[in-house]
Amino acid sequence: MPRYVRVRALWAAALAVAGLAIAVAPATSDAYVDERANACRAEAGNPCAYGLVVTSWHRPGTGARTVSWVYATRSPAKDRNLARWWYQAPGGTARIGGGWRGGRTVKSWTEITWGSGGHDRVGPGLPAGSRICVEFNYGATARPCITLR
Repeated sequence: MPRYVRVRALWAAALAVAGLAIAVAPATSDAYVDERANACRAEAGNPCAYGLVVTSWHRPGTGARTVSWVYATRSPAKDRNLARWWYQAPGGTARIGGGWRGGRTVKSWTEITWGSGGHDRVGPGLPAGSRICVEFNYGATARPCITLR
């Protein structure tokens, strides 16, 4: 095979590989923005008797948010602490996001989690401005809530 034919074949192969790499590579403008919001509610002298942390993510410039992790705390720790979380889109009705779940005791509080964090689609897709709250099964007089920005 003459040399110029091999060179042309190599160039053609290189261009094909480069074209394929560009076609399947994610666009840099599709980066995600992670947001974390938290809230505490006081009770009986405990400044954070009920706690809530929510991690969500979205693409820049969009109004859609995806909830990836919800973390609730209850202090003092009790064996029977259960919690569930719910959400409400602006102008919509409240819906259960995660059913009743028992927690685990850590020092003096109980922690309960849903989801895994990261960009996993484990929770609902919600519009910005949606409200997320957590409620506990007994003795809870307050519900910590956050609003997705």
